[in-house]
Amino acid sequence: MVLSCISSFLASVFAVMGMKCTHFAQRSVVKSPLLLSGGIGFLCAGLLCLITVAWTTNDVILDFYNPFYASGMKYEIGLAVYLGYTSSFLSLIGGSVLCWSSGTGRERSQGPLRVHMSQPSSPPPPFNNTYLPAPLYRPHEALKDNRAPSLCSLSSSGYRLNNYV
Repeated sequence: MVLSCISSFLASVFAVMGMKCTHFAQRSVVKSPLLLSGGIGFLCAGLLCLITVAWTTNDVILDFYNPFYASGMKYEIGLAVYLGYTSSFLSLIGGSVLCWSSGTGRERSQGPLRVHMSQPSSPPPPFNNTYLPAPLYRPHEALKDNRAPSLCSLSSSGYRLNNYV
């Protein structure tokens, strides 16, 4: 189970580095294999967790139905075993989704990446730094003369009905 946790941690690090939304190795060919290695790591973590939980379940069932069990206390399958099965299946599903979405299979089937650069028919427009000025700010009529009341004035709450009607 410890190996499953370590594998899950390393897989999550690789998967985060390989996602398209992160800035690590941006516009690089390394991003897709990083995501694939994260998916494979989650698959390994799920299998390690499944093996551990299935082994524990087998021991508990064999001890429970053994009539010659020496100890007076018998264990039963509890919530931790069900959580272990659930976490292993979720890790397997997540790893398979990451492997499927890594896109390395689609990139390999298309062959090497070819970039076709076409020559522009006309030169680009010259860089021009002339910008139109921003319009002047004018507050809305309801906001004019609507100041906060002073601390010594308890009669006015700061709102004037004439500004809204």
